[in-house]
Amino acid sequence: MFTQKKKAYYSKILGFKSLEDFETFSKRYLKYLEKNTLTKNRVMSGFFILVEIQKEAMKNKSLINFDNIKNQHIKKYADIILELRKNNLGSMAITKYLYENHRVTVSRGTIEKFYKQNGL
Repeated sequence: MFTQKKKAYYSKILGFKSLEDFETFSKRYLKYLEKNTLTKNRVMSGFFILVEIQKEAMKNKSLINFDNIKNQHIKKYADIILELRKNNLGSMAITKYLYENHRVTVSRGTIEKFYKQNGL
C-alpha cells in the first residue's frame, strides 16, 4: 500500500511514535470506511480512531520502568523483551533471541533486573 518512506512520513505527520502505530491506524480506518458509504461523519470518526491509537501507544510506553537501567539495548528493545516474557520465554531464551535477530548482546542478569523493576 505505502512504501516505507511514505509510512515514515505519514507517521511523523500524524504524530505516531512508530510505523506499527501508523499501520494499525491505517488498517482500522480502512476497515471502518469500507463498511458503508463515505460521509463527513465517517471521515471525522477517523480522527477518533487516530486519537485512540495514540493514547494506547503512550499508555504502553509509559508503563515501562527504566530506573537504574544503563544498558541502551534494554531501553531500545524493552517492548520486545516484555512481549517475549509474556509469551513465557525465560531470560536465557530472550538473550538468544536478541542476539540472533538484532545482533545485540545483553546478559541474563540485566534482563532479570529489568523484569523485577517492571513487576514480572
